[in-house]
Amino acid sequence: MERLDELLARHHAVVEEAVARHGLPLHVFFVEEMERTAAEFRDVADRLYPNTSVLFAVKSNPCRGALRAAARLGLGTDTASEHELRAALEEGVPPGKIVCNGNAKSTRYLEAIVQSGALCAVDNEDELDELSRTAQKRGARVPVLVRFRGMPLSGFTTDDQATASDWTKFGFPIDRADEVLARVADAPGVKFDGVSAHIGTQIAAPLAYERLVAHFLGLARRATARGLRVSRMDFGGGYPVSFVSEADWKGFMRLLLARMRDPGAAASVTWNDLPMGYFGADPDDPDPAWTGKAYWSERPGAQMLDHLLTFRHPDGKTTAEHLSDLGSPALIVEPGRSLMAPAGVTLAEVRGSKEVLGHRVVSIDLGITNHGTNLISPDIFPAAVLPRRASDRPVDAFLAGRLCFTGDMLSKVKVRLNRAPRPGERVVIYQTGAYSADHFASNSCGFPRPGKVAVARDGHVEIWRRPETFEDVFGPLDAQ
Repeated sequence: MERLDELLARHHAVVEEAVARHGLPLHVFFVEEMERTAAEFRDVADRLYPNTSVLFAVKSNPCRGALRAAARLGLGTDTASEHELRAALEEGVPPGKIVCNGNAKSTRYLEAIVQSGALCAVDNEDELDELSRTAQKRGARVPVLVRFRGMPLSGFTTDDQATASDWTKFGFPIDRADEVLARVADAPGVKFDGVSAHIGTQIAAPLAYERLVAHFLGLARRATARGLRVSRMDFGGGYPVSFVSEADWKGFMRLLLARMRDPGAAASVTWNDLPMGYFGADPDDPDPAWTGKAYWSERPGAQMLDHLLTFRHPDGKTTAEHLSDLGSPALIVEPGRSLMAPAGVTLAEVRGSKEVLGHRVVSIDLGITNHGTNLISPDIFPAAVLPRRASDRPVDAFLAGRLCFTGDMLSKVKVRLNRAPRPGERVVIYQTGAYSADHFASNSCGFPRPGKVAVARDGHVEIWRRPETFEDVFGPLDAQ
């Protein structure tokens, strides 16, 4: 938050100009923060395991501007559709630096993968068969990673955002690894390059990565025993962001647990008393485990990569040493939200406030954005009323949107604001550079999607998405 406040202050004039030109709400992205975070990942890799590629997940901020920034930084890309692949190629990302993911790749996507020479993370048997046929028709040999699931990784994020445990639509089951590896090895037009996984989003606990690495080292050894050369290993994304401080996070958990233990003595801190990570926990347990998504991590961003590489396994060797023993395969790292989220803010206007069961609810004009991930699981995005004033007196509030359905709560967790806002004042929501502008953006209730701009270090402003107009949503008056 402090860095983003400093950037908002330093670029105040150009941000105000962008607001005047494009209106509110507006997503603002600071490219230098993306550069800083990318450099942190690269520095860890250079120090501990130089044969590492860092990828930008296009789905986290899907637009040409973000891809151009990634290409300038020398990042590869992780694409999840033929559309993302096309954009990456058009913006100059080399095919050798592109990993193509997805659980249900279309024929068009597979053809584009074969034609481009990008690396395919093959997800299932049907996809393997079609990829093999397509490659043979073109006389090509496509490099593939085999994506696996079924590692003991439940509980490290919300169930519907876990992508490598048992209940997930992604990947081959790890307990059939020998059969799958043999099938890939025999597939015409396909070249086995290594193994892949993605364990979810906002994985805050280092234990999850420790388990993933242990299983992947085992997979690599099994592949090697079959005569397959493991050239690359993709540990996927999920690297966490500390959206709040350690003190605030632990304080929130303490207040939530107090409310669950004695509703009459403690105030609500979640909308409708959602238990979040304490769902199913025994309130009488003196130290119940938090499961699911967490919003603070002891090792955010590149610090988690550092831990992954330096973690010592039971034999005393670090992950980096084990990788060296395997012939130093290229390590693929996709920071996901930890690369992009800290670089963005969302500016919006307050429309009013009210009390609901004694709780302050602040309504914000925000259309629909991925702050609506609260429809899936409650998210925590810090916010503030602008401008900050010396006379500010902090208040706690839930943040609500304008959409005509009950689930439109921008924050189902009480947010500490610097003061109670009045209608027409501006709020800033922090760390929204990943997913927030795009992932669930729609035209619900006829709202146009907000604009998205990026501010360079020198103050130059680039439009990453123009605000939609009434005509974009409803069409011209005389449309037939």
